Formats: sequence, C-alpha cells, structure tokens
Amino acid sequence: MITVVVPGSENENCAKELCCILEKFGGALFASKDSVLDFSAAFPAFLVFNTDTVRSVTTRHRLLLLPGNTQSGKIAEDCRFDRIIADGLSKSVCDDRFLTVGTGRNNCISIASADRDTLQISVQDILHTLDGAEILPCEFSVQFHETAPRTALYAFTVLLLAGKADISKLQLQL
Repeated sequence: MITVVVPGSENENCAKELCCILEKFGGALFASKDSVLDFSAAFPAFLVFNTDTVRSVTTRHRLLLLPGNTQSGKIAEDCRFDRIIADGLSKSVCDDRFLTVGTGRNNCISIASADRDTLQISVQDILHTLDGAEILPCEFSVQFHETAPRTALYAFTVLLLAGKADISKLQLQL
C-alpha cells in the first residue's frame, strides 16, 4: 500500500482527481477532514490523504505531494516520507528522495509537450521506484481524459514511483 499525503485544503479537488486515476491501478481510498471516499471494491493499493496537519505516517511507502498552489499545511519535522514530489521547484534540489515536477526542463519529471488528451512526459534523471528498481531517463506518452494536465503529471509520477508504469512500452493510459 502506498500512502500519498496532499497537504492543504486548497488541494482537496486535486487529491480527489488523483484518487479517480489511481483507482484504475489497484484501487484507492481518499480521506480528508470532511470526507472519506472509497474508490475500490477491495483492499486499495493507494491511500490519499488531504489534510492540513501531518504528525506521522507509519505505512511502508509514503509520498508527500506538494502541488504548486500549496499554501498551508503543517508537517511535523520528524515526519519522514520516502519521496517528496514538489511542483515548480528547481531541479538543483532533485535527489533520490526529492522530485521536482513541472513544465520545464529544470524539473526531474516534466511535461515535454501536450496535445488534447496526450502528454509527453520526460523523466530527466535516473530515478528509483519505491521498491528500488532503477528508471533511466526516458519519455513516456501518457493518455488522460477529463483531468487537468498537472493532475495527470502527479498521477504519472506516483504510478512511476509505485512501479505501475510499464518501462518497456513507455506508454500509460490514465
């Protein structure tokens, strides 16, 4: 199970859209201070929390998603995440734990081009999945429907880290 924490109530819709996409890849459960939505019929592969305060996360695989519009959220200093996915920061802070995403070449994972319902997403650096598999720089063709391109980028990044993106085909349909 992979836990994705999306801080800030301003990001609730983004977190819900993320759950809708992740549901197709093993089920997802969304929880916020106002609601719990179950997007799976069985034990979910993803837990997505939208919260203003994070004191601790005890699951095995933990991701922190910081969309570009994140303005609030208090995360305890001793709270550890396996990866932090940040939108709009410089690639210079990119390391194995901290991934930047966005639309420019200065990000670890970036949207190279976009059509109506297809994104070309570039993996700019060598990355490792949550289970340790190595991913070399490459470009994926990602098809998405009825979601914002940024949310599709976040979903792709989570799925890549989860090992659910097929590296041999370099294609993914969200």
